[in-house]
Parts: sequence; structure tokens; C-alpha cells
Amino acid sequence: MKVARALGGVAALAAMGWGVHACAPSGFANEYNIDSVRILASSATEPYAKPGDAVTVQVLAYDGRPMKPAPMQVSWFPLQCDNPTDDAYYACFEQFGALSSADAGGAGRPTADAGASAGAGALSLVAGQDLTPFLTPGPNMTVIIPPSIIASHPPVAGSSPYGLVILFNFACAGHLEFTPPSSSNANPQQVPIGCFDSNGNALGPDDFVFGFTRIYVSDTVTDTNPVITEVDSPDAPDGGLKVSQGTTIAPLNVASCSSKCPKIPIGPVIQTPAAGREVWVDFFSTAGTFNSDARLLYSATTGSEGPPSTTDTSFYAPPDAGAQLLWMVVHDDHNGASWVTVPVEVQQADAGSN
Repeated sequence: MKVARALGGVAALAAMGWGVHACAPSGFANEYNIDSVRILASSATEPYAKPGDAVTVQVLAYDGRPMKPAPMQVSWFPLQCDNPTDDAYYACFEQFGALSSADAGGAGRPTADAGASAGAGALSLVAGQDLTPFLTPGPNMTVIIPPSIIASHPPVAGSSPYGLVILFNFACAGHLEFTPPSSSNANPQQVPIGCFDSNGNALGPDDFVFGFTRIYVSDTVTDTNPVITEVDSPDAPDGGLKVSQGTTIAPLNVASCSSKCPKIPIGPVIQTPAAGREVWVDFFSTAGTFNSDARLLYSATTGSEGPPSTTDTSFYAPPDAGAQLLWMVVHDDHNGASWVTVPVEVQQADAGSN
């Protein structure tokens, strides 16, 4: 099982390793090549919401498996986890149904409605139960931010008052079942939900991704997601294509090559963010390689990193013909995210061409 999450701030930047070449060592797959069930990103209509707001969260998921015995299903657990202990996503797991019913005795386990708000409320689940009837299907889920969420969040030293809502999403090439840990399992991060095929066999990381999205709540902070205005590429018409959130643009037509493929500079152009904002882009594709799968666009201290010629990555199309996909996911350090999908049409090479 893979875990996907919406990341912001220093932790995300440290994890990406700016400037590191994206090629993987021999025998290891590149993280940016999508050849399995994947959740690439999530985005809330309000990265920082207000109490009482209705917020819709969308996930970007793709099934890149070469063989698909069962289709990928994207869904949400109908539990809105509010202000979990220490803001830890796994502290919400104790709300995933009546965990005590699956344990021997279940002493010390809180009930399912502890900290839960709209949605599931107090579900009463048992180990092995098919969750399909409870799930919210599809890539989007809308929640109502509780009016008291800021007041009920414990104060954090050095931080203005805030609240936190966490939502859980899944991409599963089968069906989901409730799989609570036994009372002897002391690992608080064990996900109590598994993905199973029609014969009851547990599916692995190529077929199952568990994800979560954080929505921060503030009375004083108002934020919007990064706005992608254009895809910059010399192979695009006029060197760029106008886009908007979630858009799939017209395909880039790339000449096929038999061995060493030419590099294609490509990257997003975004609206200037607020001062002091750090903004970066992650690149993914179904085939081909990048010289860098993450690029910094704006620094919190120095602003713009430069024009597209500076911040673009280089994409090397696969040395064969066919239709492929490329994604650019733009994040900022205030929990914002936007993306664009770029089809890549690799044209069949003429005889004798390189």
C-alpha cells in the first residue's frame, strides 16, 4: 500500500531535494513514472477555510497499470476528522468505526464519534466489513467546516489560533474493507482499511493507495490555490498553451526517436503569488524521463526564480510511438495545489530517422 498526502511547508521542500537529478539507480523505478494506481495530488477550494464554510476537495488520481484485471475506484471515507491529537493524521484512525469491537476486550479505545463531525458520525464497523456502502465515490468530496473548530483546537505555542480538518481518500482496484489492528499491535500509524479483490485477496501497492488531505481553518488567513495560466514549451503552439485548474490541454506532438530522444523544455507559468510564498512544481508522466522531477518557482525570501527558461524541466519522450500523459502539479507552502494534464503524442518515426 502507498500513502499519498497533501504536503506544504518546509517538510515537503526538504523531501523533494531541489536540483537532484531525477534518474533512478538501475533496478529502481522513478517515482515520477506512473505505472500503478496512484494519487498524485489533492486540492481544496479553500486551502485556508473559515468556520462554517463548505469546502470541496478534489484528488488527481490515475491508473497506470499495464494490466487492469479490475478498474481503479476513487472514493472517500465519510468521516470528517476534526482537530486530531497533535494534528496527526493517524490519530484519526481511532474514529474509523467501532475499533473496540474487533479487539479482545478493546479496553481504552475511544468510540467512533470521538472528534467526528459531519458525514459518518458514529459508524459501527466490524473487522472484514465491506466499506462500499459507506464510501463517497468519485474524485470530489464536500465538507462543512464546524463553527467551533478553532476554539476547540488546543493552543500551539508561536502560532495564531487555527483549526484542522483531515479527509481520507483512496484509490483501489477492488473494494475496501475495514481491517482494524489487533489489541497487541502498538503501531498507531497502521491504516485500518485494506483493498481486496473479488476473491478476498489483499491487494498490494500497485493496486491500492491511501491518501489524506488537510484543510486548515483560520479567522485571519485567507488563501487561494496557485493559478496556472500557461504551459510553457517550444513544442506547444506559439510556445505556450493557456490552461486552468484541472484542465487537459491540447496534446504536444513529439517526433519519435529510436534511441537518444531530444529534450523538450516544459513547465508551468503561474500568476504571481503573494509575497513570501514558496511555490514549486512536481512533474509526473506515464513514460519518458525528466532531468528534474521538481522545480522551485518562487522562493519565500527572494521571490521568482526566473522566467520559464530557468524554471522549466527537460522532458525526454519515450523512444517509441503512442499516446502518453504528463502532469504538472504546482504546490505552495500554504497548503495550496493546482495541476494541469498534458497529453503527449509521440509520432511514429519515418524509416531511417533517429
